[in-house]
Amino acid sequence: MDPLSIGLGGLVVILVLLAIGCPVGLAMILVGAGGFSLIVGLTPALDVLETAAFETASNYSFIIIPLFLLMGSLAARAGLSKDLFDSARYFTKGWNGSLALAAVSGGAAFSAICGSSLATASTMTRVAYPEMMSQGYHPRLAAGSLAAGGTLGIMIPPSVALLLYALITEQSVGDMFLAGFLPGLLAYSLYMITVTIMARRWKPDLTQQPDENTSLKTALKQFAPVALLFGLVMGGLYGGIFSPTEAGGVGAALALVLSLWRGLTWEGFQEAVVETVSITATIFVILIGTEVFGFLLSVSQISFEMVDKINSMNLDPWMVMALIVAFYVVMGCFLESLAMILLTVPIFYPVIVASGFDPIWFGIIAVVTVETGLISPPVGMNLFVVQSAAKGSKIQDVMIGVMPFVLADFVRLAILIAFPAISLFLPQMMGH
Repeated sequence: MDPLSIGLGGLVVILVLLAIGCPVGLAMILVGAGGFSLIVGLTPALDVLETAAFETASNYSFIIIPLFLLMGSLAARAGLSKDLFDSARYFTKGWNGSLALAAVSGGAAFSAICGSSLATASTMTRVAYPEMMSQGYHPRLAAGSLAAGGTLGIMIPPSVALLLYALITEQSVGDMFLAGFLPGLLAYSLYMITVTIMARRWKPDLTQQPDENTSLKTALKQFAPVALLFGLVMGGLYGGIFSPTEAGGVGAALALVLSLWRGLTWEGFQEAVVETVSITATIFVILIGTEVFGFLLSVSQISFEMVDKINSMNLDPWMVMALIVAFYVVMGCFLESLAMILLTVPIFYPVIVASGFDPIWFGIIAVVTVETGLISPPVGMNLFVVQSAAKGSKIQDVMIGVMPFVLADFVRLAILIAFPAISLFLPQMMGH
């Protein structure tokens, strides 16, 4: 078989392995090493396995991943999610569906220091879902708003997805974080509109007030720790005080100090560390798989063949983008978000660059599409995270309740594709 056929066959085998439940990192390692050995030889393939594992584990740039994850884990155990929810309740009082609006707002604020959609959804659900149920909210409104609000963690900086995209495409981490701000705010605005419409449908007169003792001073005090943590980390990063990796270290250290000040127990600290190590290990296995699979892509020339094929077909660049987005939307319903980014970006990135699109903008489009997949039935990860954290909820209610938010995500995707300046404005303004 020629190298291109082996490479294409490898892609098919990966999809089959994923369909039968094989972890994506392991699938990429097996297929990448196996395909490379068929083309180049067994000994070079074994050398690739050794090189990929060592270079990934010893890459200084990747240290930022566990640091940002630890910051989010410690923040969750410091009780910041409940404070954010209670603070948001003050500002949403008097609105239909005020608790759902507060849940989305709290999720947006918590994602600014967490960076993980699954962690944001799980944490906010444990805080907000029981409260909404006690106030008579429809389970579909409650679960849908929490599942959607959790996806903001993948876009609002610091985002692990944006970070990984920057690292594997050698883009500036600072640029990617800046580019995610306005799309993240756009998502938040569309979700708030969606909640308001849903509240009219499922509970027209629901205007739950916050606790009588809550005041503006109390609400601002509850919000202050998150604002301080986010401001110091992002302010130091864009103020040139420290690098992205140092920003992760500062954020984790500040989160630890804040957590200890708020009574973090030894058991809570252990849980945060174990959670961070577990997620980091999963990501690093996928990163190693990406590196190994990248060798197969290189020797089989798949990406270059795709570029040549597209050029020979004289396809409009926007048609190419539409096909890639359609692929992401479909695959996002079946694949975990970070895995899909790491699996597909090495294939599509050369095509995007050859088509003349800005790689920063494409990164935002890819992450937004993946974000939609997080809440798209049948296997959107956030759906099951919320159903697991919301005791007594039914997966059917979560899936039905989240559909209006999926529609809102498609509206946002269309806006970002039509107006690339939304994503590129801040990086260009800051001179990055």
